[in-house]
Amino acid sequence: MKYFSFLFLFLSLSLFTSCATQEKQIPRDIASLQSSGAMEGIWFIQGTSSTRGPYNGELELRKSSDGTYDAIRIVTYINYFYDGLKVQEVWTGKAVAAGDTLVLSYDLRQGDFITKLGGDKRDPNEFKNPINVVTRFVATDKGLASQYSDKKVSNYTEWITTRRNLEARPLWINLRTNLDARGPDVPWAVRKVIDIFKRDVGYHKDPFVQSFKNRKEFKDERPFIVFDPTDYEFYRTNKDIIRVVNKITDNISITEASVKRNAYAPTLHEKAVSYEKNTVTHHINEIGMVAKADVDANGKLIAYRYDGDSALWTGMYIGSQSMRYLATKDPEALANVRKSLRAMFILMDITEDPQEFARTLMPYRPGEPIPNKWHQGKGIYSNMLWLEGGNNDMFKGLTHSMMWASMVIPESDQEMWSHLRDKSRRLLKLRIFDEKSQNQAPSLGLAALLNKDEKLKDKYQFAYTKLRWKPSSYSLDTTFYWHGSADWSGVNLGLVGDITDIMVAERLGETKIRDRLRERLMDSWVTYSPSQRHLLTMVAFGFAYSQGTRGDNFRKESSDIKFMSAVNNAAWGLREIPYPRPNLDVSIDHSLRPDWCISPIPRLFWKALKKPEPPNEYFYQGLYNYPVFEHQAFTSNFVWKDTAFGFKDSHSRGSENAGVDYLYAYWLARYVGVPHVE
Repeated sequence: MKYFSFLFLFLSLSLFTSCATQEKQIPRDIASLQSSGAMEGIWFIQGTSSTRGPYNGELELRKSSDGTYDAIRIVTYINYFYDGLKVQEVWTGKAVAAGDTLVLSYDLRQGDFITKLGGDKRDPNEFKNPINVVTRFVATDKGLASQYSDKKVSNYTEWITTRRNLEARPLWINLRTNLDARGPDVPWAVRKVIDIFKRDVGYHKDPFVQSFKNRKEFKDERPFIVFDPTDYEFYRTNKDIIRVVNKITDNISITEASVKRNAYAPTLHEKAVSYEKNTVTHHINEIGMVAKADVDANGKLIAYRYDGDSALWTGMYIGSQSMRYLATKDPEALANVRKSLRAMFILMDITEDPQEFARTLMPYRPGEPIPNKWHQGKGIYSNMLWLEGGNNDMFKGLTHSMMWASMVIPESDQEMWSHLRDKSRRLLKLRIFDEKSQNQAPSLGLAALLNKDEKLKDKYQFAYTKLRWKPSSYSLDTTFYWHGSADWSGVNLGLVGDITDIMVAERLGETKIRDRLRERLMDSWVTYSPSQRHLLTMVAFGFAYSQGTRGDNFRKESSDIKFMSAVNNAAWGLREIPYPRPNLDVSIDHSLRPDWCISPIPRLFWKALKKPEPPNEYFYQGLYNYPVFEHQAFTSNFVWKDTAFGFKDSHSRGSENAGVDYLYAYWLARYVGVPHVE
């Protein structure tokens, strides 16, 4: 397409100049353009769009090695605003000057990643076919003037007049890049297992999968992380502008750009302050559990809506507020810990079964039907409903919350500490404690710590001895990363467990156990390092690396230089998360992008063992991990557990997800001293 556009630009210029038989009187400031090299520079530009009104800005023309000019057009609309913000267009292309005529050519995308926004829809063909916009400027009394169309939305009248010298750097630079995330080769035995699952589900014969078989990244099994810091510095100093870059400007493209703006314009601390307020008012329900929110068009809370994984998210929220308190001594953080910790205690009391605990809680409203798997509490809890199904993941929320809360709630608070001691002992009676051997040692350690019980401490030590399944480790190594495939939810769960386990061992004075747990954490980081999981990097830095731990896998496969490079980049994991989360009726499909490719390895391929077997679409995953502001920001309720290489999702307007994922990472980074997190 670029070659066609370039050829079209020259043909357009040739045709235009051949038809001009009468010599025109060129104004003085325009006549100066005819002198050698005078076209190069930055020109003042102004004009009018038929849909958005008047604008002004600049056009940069910089000589290129091919004899043309590299063109950068940046204009800002004067009277057109979107959500109270100015809208700016950035177009890049080529320019050719001859005589008194200047011809510019731009290729503008019609579609990027949003396929539907409210009632607006993109046709699939729009994602594949950019529009070539050609502008021809001729001499007029006002300067060089042009009239043209973007062939879809707007007609433009535009002219350029005065000039200034070029700056050292272009007015706009595209910094978007693809980072290799392939990692080590897949072991032979694992390859055979993957192939068996692929044949079992018919993945290798799937027509959609086969349509990508000739792509180089498909053949190489090479995933990429799409890293896009473009305009980060611009947004930090121009907070009132939305930049639409090389796209047809319409509601969808402005929305895509606005979410990036909402990620980059605020500081990390400003986003944390906003998320703190929003979480308290919209996402901690009446009882204290993390919840989703039903909101109106203005973002006002209508009702809390339960999140089925709330025991884990609430445990992490308590962790975030504990770290916030340790970093700032803000009494509001301690109050938040107390409220949500009481809810975690209720999870264990309300079932009236010492072996079971609830996943989450919500108020009981008489007259409303009780949903499936929900139960009304009894006695003092009769005003609540509880969701059955407390499992291993939710158990991690219980232990994590008690560990962190015990670090910030003073022991003089007899009521809370009475519950902490009692509930930590009751962890040992839960069914999941017996069923999952990896839960036994940390639970025994937590109970020993909070109750100052030496007998439980002895059991804790013995439990770790039983778990020593390989040298220098206390758990079977189940971490894996094979060319973009991993158990991403398990990565988040694993780091939560690692923090709890390490902190319990540290506080018990069990340095040998603590050091081996730190090595396990560093081993996990080495495994997933090709995928650049920023939260995992922060955790490994704070709870292992900064304490002097490296580990055998680290020494064999990584280095201090590689690790600190990852640590210095970890803040981008927070920068990519916007505030506010977009609350839109929206559908996203990156597979329509011409540069997208499916992975030859099925997502969660071991799930083929499930009966009934999931459809083939369940196993689709891409080879490109896009920035949060181009996917997860629209649809995710917790970005750190999401599939890294997802590509398609949707969200309904009126349902707002919580920002606990941001708060947890932000306050952890502040607590452990991650660089560049202000």
